[in-house]
Amino acid sequence: MQIDKDIVLWVNSLVGKSPILDRLMIIMANDYLVPVGIALMLLFIWFMGKDPAQRDNYQRAVACAAISIGSVCGFVLAFNHLYRHPHPFEDMPQLMDTVNHIFYRIHDPGFPSNTSAVTFAAATSIWQRNRKLGLLVFIPAILMPLAKLYSAVYYPSDILAGAALGILTSYFIYKIVMPLLRFPIDLVFMMLRKLCLA
Repeated sequence: MQIDKDIVLWVNSLVGKSPILDRLMIIMANDYLVPVGIALMLLFIWFMGKDPAQRDNYQRAVACAAISIGSVCGFVLAFNHLYRHPHPFEDMPQLMDTVNHIFYRIHDPGFPSNTSAVTFAAATSIWQRNRKLGLLVFIPAILMPLAKLYSAVYYPSDILAGAALGILTSYFIYKIVMPLLRFPIDLVFMMLRKLCLA
């Protein structure tokens, strides 16, 4: 716990020293930019592909991402009911100026970071089907939680736990759930293709 606080205080010491860095962190910490950006990436990936086989591969990656995101949100919600972990600004009230400067005071539990869990679940789902596209999705998936660390909203352990949960959930969905749901997913894809939506 002390190392968490030390890292937050060190990162917090950077706030206000560079207006450009502060502006970048304000943009990346925004609750809408990265999630909407990742959703648009998933929509773009859904319609990508040079041939039907490649398109099917990408669409299964997007389906895996959607199931993983929904599942990891449920896991975070369940965990939050079992354990309440304070945010850095709650443990160290002197950080409230930083929070107000970069982001805003959030009220949901901090551990695990829902931001990290969702973004890493989406990125890992794509990465398992296509490494290059997955790396592209990992860029905002990494930057958003780091911006929230910069704004003293999350501890590093909150971010790491959320990232681990997102990665493990996506891996489980990809390896276990997707093969089990292959027949219903095939039926959904067949209907979507008849409607020219896939």
